[in-house]
Amino acid sequence: MGVTVERVSAADLSPDEFVLKYVAENTPVILQGALAESWATSLHWTPGTFADIAPPDTTVRVAPLMADGRDKWVESAALWPGSDKAESLAGVIHDDLVLAVAAARIDVPVSDFVASLRGEGTLPSLYADGASNLQHSFGFLESELPGFPRLGESLLFKRKDLWLGSKTLSTLHFDNYENLFAQLVGEKEFVLCPPGDTRYLVDGRLRKAYATWQASAGEGSKGVFERTAEGLSEETALNYAVYDIDSPPEEYAERAAKLRRTVVRVRAGEVLYLPFGWWHQVRAIPAEHGLCASAASFFEPFFVRLQPKSFSTMGPLLPNPKYRKLCSRLGLDSDDDDDDDNAAADQKPGKGAGSGKGAASGGYNR
Repeated sequence: MGVTVERVSAADLSPDEFVLKYVAENTPVILQGALAESWATSLHWTPGTFADIAPPDTTVRVAPLMADGRDKWVESAALWPGSDKAESLAGVIHDDLVLAVAAARIDVPVSDFVASLRGEGTLPSLYADGASNLQHSFGFLESELPGFPRLGESLLFKRKDLWLGSKTLSTLHFDNYENLFAQLVGEKEFVLCPPGDTRYLVDGRLRKAYATWQASAGEGSKGVFERTAEGLSEETALNYAVYDIDSPPEEYAERAAKLRRTVVRVRAGEVLYLPFGWWHQVRAIPAEHGLCASAASFFEPFFVRLQPKSFSTMGPLLPNPKYRKLCSRLGLDSDDDDDDDNAAADQKPGKGAGSGKGAASGGYNR
């Protein structure tokens, strides 16, 4: 059974109280009224907004998606030419599987991106899917999203990313950040699983394989996606589920039955606090004009794992030493014995949140 994700008023919390109640307890929460008035115009974006605001001749880097909107999925390596000759990679247990990526990102004129959001043009569905895109592609929107939600002020800010698309589906994975995920336009449905479910979702690292999108002739053609030997990378991932949780293969059915899933829908103007390590699968529900827009403010994680790339399983969980001063100020001091307790606690199932003084006092409960 999944945890209950509360909806709370951001006005009732200070940044320190937010850390104590949710961050240190590794507990997701939906925050209402968390966006500053200076973000108000972003709640009214439409596809045409980007064409109106962008300087002339602007290009943006986006990911082509297949018709079902998926960005990544696990499939047989045998579908990829040359996979039988590929060298094994450290931490990969299943050489017969790959984490397929819909396509390598491409650079397109902003007008083509807008047409894609409207379901028009000759390009497939295009997705601006994070990866520091506010810096390299969508800097013209920076002034509409100044700063970050104030409840993150006690944390160490890293960067802000945009997710701009239409009907998209991001497969189950986790991130190594604290995330204040602001839904701007449309809605997003999250399937959440706590970090303690990692044992049911990971079975070694997965090799990444990048499909290539190619334009093709013919009226109405949206191009084709091709699997090539060159697409088989030497990159591996440990933060993606090894199977489709909605249709698990027989060998993973027992694991899938043990998952503690929670489904939440984040509405326009709300902010989901997505803690470090929480698994999430995300389905976009665009507004009538076709756009679904989100902005994620990433912060240094409150917890860290010792995770060499050769590992095929998750390393021990420890408090992040970058937050030592914050923990001391908030009364969350730890000692060496507590660090040992945390490593053990990392293996314990729980409600998804910690208890007492959180991870910093050895109370992190997964």
